[in-house]
Amino acid sequence: MPAQTHSAGAPGALPERFAETVRALARPQDIRGLSLIGLHVVMAMRLCALFERAARDPVPDLAQRYRSVEAAVGVHDLVRAIVATWPEAFMVNRPCCLAMSPDEATLAELVRSTCLGDRARFDATIAGFVRSDRHERLFDATVRAVALLQACPA
Repeated sequence: MPAQTHSAGAPGALPERFAETVRALARPQDIRGLSLIGLHVVMAMRLCALFERAARDPVPDLAQRYRSVEAAVGVHDLVRAIVATWPEAFMVNRPCCLAMSPDEATLAELVRSTCLGDRARFDATIAGFVRSDRHERLFDATVRAVALLQACPA
């Protein structure tokens, strides 16, 4: 049986410019490949989701993890900015899971772009996904969280 193809106008067809992005998101990325800062941010998202379900404030536990209240507040502010700017519910995996959800992989790329000081890459990562008028808030929160995590005691 021949392979099915979709024309550009067919329901369910992906525009070719998004095809590679969708294929990349379908391949789970391993959390062990992240930088320490990227790992901290992705794990913070996972922990904040657990704390939200338990109706608990995550900042004390994040502060203990980072040995810095300021870093914990900065990361929690980033989590809140993501929740406010993301176009749909942010999907996280369990803290013990080595694979990242597509949302977590996108967040890890935002952190990577920020660490590299590459604003254009940051914006390109979420272009067409997060409304452009929300990029600035998300970028500012990411820069602050990354800077505070980098300043944490080792």
